[in-house]
Amino acid sequence: MKGQELISTTKQNSIKIECDVFLGFDNQQNNYSIKNNILIKNSETITYQYNNLGLGKITRVDFQNPLQIVVFYKNFNTVVLLDNQLNEIKKIDFNLKSTPVTLEAVALSSQNQIWIYDSISSKIGLYNVNTDTFKWISTMLENPILHYESDYTHFYWTDINLNLYRISIYGTIEKLVILPKFEAIQLTKSNNLIYQIEHQLYYYDLTSKSSSKIAIDEKIISKFFFRDGILSIFTQNEITNYKIILP
Repeated sequence: MKGQELISTTKQNSIKIECDVFLGFDNQQNNYSIKNNILIKNSETITYQYNNLGLGKITRVDFQNPLQIVVFYKNFNTVVLLDNQLNEIKKIDFNLKSTPVTLEAVALSSQNQIWIYDSISSKIGLYNVNTDTFKWISTMLENPILHYESDYTHFYWTDINLNLYRISIYGTIEKLVILPKFEAIQLTKSNNLIYQIEHQLYYYDLTSKSSSKIAIDEKIISKFFFRDGILSIFTQNEITNYKIILP
């Protein structure tokens, strides 16, 4: 059910960027993108790059901790950890583990751990990058994961039936809500979310289960990203930043 309330925005600035995929900004306002399968980090003064074409296509990049960036290469079942200058800290090839694991989802957790979802067992676990050990924390999931996000203490996922769940690092699973259809989605810090459908953005309140349209100028949205009250819209080699106050 779409709410009638329109959430207004204030355009801040636009930034030219040449990339294939815009990923977003970290907490120090560095932006991340991918061009020709090379990960690029841009600050105001310097550009860093990470290139490992031997591992195939970059599937996902987690930069919520800019000092320990997690790069997931699904086709090679491999995770690479990078420092804040995109130097390689560690490469983890899950094909070489004694327990067979096929990674479907990877994200940063707390205490030198990364969240993993294994499509063989259909379980969520934590992998300690220091000790190279697994800890499975969920039972077998009923349905495949459609979309996932994480913070240090929780892993969130939407299944193919649009059910939104979260699991804590202690293994407690909660079913939060059934979501409206979406093409792209991002959780906000208040545990509500922004989603995109047909080049329009909506804010979704998990408590009231209502959607409110977000007012933006762009008619075509290649990617959106929200952080710290700034909504960034990527389209045609340009990022437009809007200030937005969510309910």
